[in-house]
This record gives sequence, structure tokens and C-alpha cells, in this order.
Amino acid sequence: MDYTSMKWNKESYKEFISELKGMQDEKYREFHNKIIGAEVEVIGLRSPVVKDIAKKIAKGDWQGFLAQKKGKYYEETTLRGQVIGFAKADKEIIKEYIEKYTDEINNWGVCDSFIGNLKVIKKEKEYFYPMVKKMAESKDQWKIRFGLITLMSYYIEKEYIDEIFEMCSKVENKEYYVQMGQAWLVSTLFIKFRNETLEYLKDNSLDKWTQNKAIQKIRESFRVSEEDKELVKSLKK
Repeated sequence: MDYTSMKWNKESYKEFISELKGMQDEKYREFHNKIIGAEVEVIGLRSPVVKDIAKKIAKGDWQGFLAQKKGKYYEETTLRGQVIGFAKADKEIIKEYIEKYTDEINNWGVCDSFIGNLKVIKKEKEYFYPMVKKMAESKDQWKIRFGLITLMSYYIEKEYIDEIFEMCSKVENKEYYVQMGQAWLVSTLFIKFRNETLEYLKDNSLDKWTQNKAIQKIRESFRVSEEDKELVKSLKK
């Protein structure tokens, strides 16, 4: 199929899914099922394959593609997110698609791969910041994770870190992938803003599990000195 010139409708989308199934890598499907750890059907397509297809769709009728009814496969959801990331449109339009897409996120793999391809946020940090902040302050676990990991990926800069610490402390959701997002964010903050994050670790409202997981991730980093690894160890709750 020529994804760039494709006009998307119910029939062409059905053919598209059949073609994806024909590209299946069974060994990768089994591996990916294990690491995703979610109740979702996986076709078994490697990330570079998905990304290449998404790039081609984004050069054509990408809005028509996104208008199709999504089915049950992990790769379908991932592709939709990748297409949004590659699409060329006004930031206002892309923002609408991002907000709609966060309703489709139902596992960490979809969430994190989507964020990794949102270079438009990196280019327009100030514009997208209110949206990202709203996500981090949501009640929905996947919207929260989207907010936290987006902050980690694009906003760890001096002008944002005080608010990031505040947002991280305000998270009340105790779902595993939310807490892991918090811990990952704090450990990355430590690497980039060591002194400020050290003070945060000394006085915050993080629960015991999240604080200790953040410290564990700091101690596992190759970018942290042995002295600092011992120092943060003393801050475990």
C-alpha cells in the first residue's frame, strides 16, 4: 500500500490492518506482550517499522487516517500517536489531537512512545505547558503519566522546576505507572538540577514507595557520583 497517497475510509483501513498483520514478527510479538504487561492485543511490529509507516501516513491524508475507528491492536493506537507527532499542522490543531489521543492511552508503552515523538512540544514549550500541567493534575492515571513524562522529556529547565516539584508532590493517584512516572521524573531532575532536587528529597509529600523508588533510580544512574549515591541513600523514607 502507498500510505502517502492513501485516501482513508472503512475499506482501505481494513486492508491496512490486514497488511500490518502480514508484517508480523511472532518472536517480537511474544517479547512485546511480556514487557507491555497490559491486556491488549499485539500484532508484533518493531518500533522502526511502526515509525516508518507513521511518517508516510503523516505526509498524506493523516486526518482521514485518524478519523477511522480504531480497532483492538496495540500497534493501531501506537501508530495514531506517531502520526500526530509527525503531522505538519498549526500547533492549535495538533494540540486538539494530542488532547483527544490521551483518551486512547491505556498502557505505558503507548503513553511513552507518543511523548517521545512530540517534537512539536519541544519547539513550542510555552504554548503547550498549560495543557501538560493540566494532564499532570488530572485524576486519570494515563493522563497523569502523560503529564509527568512530558515534563521530564521537555520541561526540565530552570524556569519550570519549582512548579514541576509542586506538581509531582500533588499527585494523589497511587497506580503503579503513575508512581513510576513520578520516580523517573524526580531521578531525572536530580541529574540535571542536583542541588534543588536534593532539597526536595529532604522535604516533600511523596509517599514512601515513590520517594524510595526515585532514590533507587538515582543510585542506578551512571551520571550520578558515588558520593551522591550514598548521600541520597540516607534520604530513604
